[in-house]
Amino acid sequence: MKNLLLGFSLAANVALAYLVLQDKDQLKELQSRADNAVDKVAGKAQQIKGTLTGDVSAKAKGDLQEGRGEAKDIVDDMKAEFEA
Repeated sequence: MKNLLLGFSLAANVALAYLVLQDKDQLKELQSRADNAVDKVAGKAQQIKGTLTGDVSAKAKGDLQEGRGEAKDIVDDMKAEFEA
């Protein structure tokens, strides 16, 4: 799971480096979306871990982390609509 998250992080960093040369606004948006995706994936991984081990606390923490990523996506979508 760590390798998956590191892979996402690496891909996001490569994309961010490219966008730095292109457009600062797009860079911020992409970085935010990548952070949200990492929250969702890490939350899902923690949910699975909690389910497999029977740890209700870990599953709940995973639910919260995944929800945080989804909520941040909604906020980003709303910002984009207001700016358009």
